[in-house]
Amino acid sequence: MASSSKKTRGKQKIEIKIIENEDDRLISFSKRRFGIYKKISELSTLCGCEILFIIFSPKGKPYSFAHPSIEAVTKRFLNPNQPLYETTDALVEAYRK
Repeated sequence: MASSSKKTRGKQKIEIKIIENEDDRLISFSKRRFGIYKKISELSTLCGCEILFIIFSPKGKPYSFAHPSIEAVTKRFLNPNQPLYETTDALVEAYRK
């Protein structure tokens, strides 16, 4: 028989505002950072796009995610008329086959 008293609050909708407790804020940042990396990776894979994502932690430490590479994406950003790189084209072609 199931116990009626829960030990955790489970998954709940939270109000979007700054988290006052610094330790809780760092933990939330860490968990959500991995979640957004996963979504960015999925977007890159599904759409065959080039992505560069940079985020700074509450302590000021930078984190980045790039596909195919930071250098390739920044070169393309600085020259938008440049054709897609072979790594992205190869990924799209492999998916089509």
